[in-house]
Amino acid sequence: MHHRDKAEKLHGLLSDFGRVAVAFSGGVDSSYLLKSALDVLGAGNVVILHGRSCLQKKVEQQRAETWLSRHGYSPDIEPLFIELQPLGWKEFVSNPEERCYLCKHRLYKLFLDELDKRDLHVLLDGTNIDDLKDRRPGLRAIHELGVQTPFVSCGLGKADIRELSRELKLDTSDQPSSSCLATRIPHGLKITVQLLERIAAWEDGLAELGFDGCRVRMDAKSERIVYLQLIQADLDQLFNPAIRRAVFRFFKNMGVDQIYLDLAGR
Repeated sequence: MHHRDKAEKLHGLLSDFGRVAVAFSGGVDSSYLLKSALDVLGAGNVVILHGRSCLQKKVEQQRAETWLSRHGYSPDIEPLFIELQPLGWKEFVSNPEERCYLCKHRLYKLFLDELDKRDLHVLLDGTNIDDLKDRRPGLRAIHELGVQTPFVSCGLGKADIRELSRELKLDTSDQPSSSCLATRIPHGLKITVQLLERIAAWEDGLAELGFDGCRVRMDAKSERIVYLQLIQADLDQLFNPAIRRAVFRFFKNMGVDQIYLDLAGR
């Protein structure tokens, strides 16, 4: 099915819902979902929910907070910001394998509690069909809580969503996919604010060196060993000796001795 036909199917589904809430992160998928909901239903029928926490990088929070104004919407349309304190969730901080499930369940339960106050019963999530191919524990929480995934229902994948976003002139269309900072910490290693800040500093430093969208994963046994995941288009930059030296010096100054590269990229 052509991506525009899938978009038409999405519009029909949204119209049938009538009034919805959108779980909005500011990323590629939730941005297109929000734009579609606003276009089809109008701002008066769309509640925008955004969870803010220490698990996000500041640049990602800013992208979410300024999305509406960047895309020409009235200042009267405001997201409902839910302040989260995940480091107070004991089961999350211990960082078990089901960490993402526990976090997503907590987050969306808070969202649904807010919707109950507004007599609203449809929460939309931007999961797409490509997400179903990976092991994503958070999907179980989405299904358990009855959250709707309209992209899945309409057969929309990541490439479809990026293309449709470009056609709508959304500045998120080519934005790298993102995930929370805790995903860089190996399971079983306690999640602390210090670790989260260190990871954010590593990734911010790499972004300044031209590697936007990178991820820096920690080693399970030593904070002095890291694994770099760069977007595929940036991999060749490390074959430039000057850039490679700059990356090495940056990590050395941050107390990292060994830097490994994922050759598959992301």
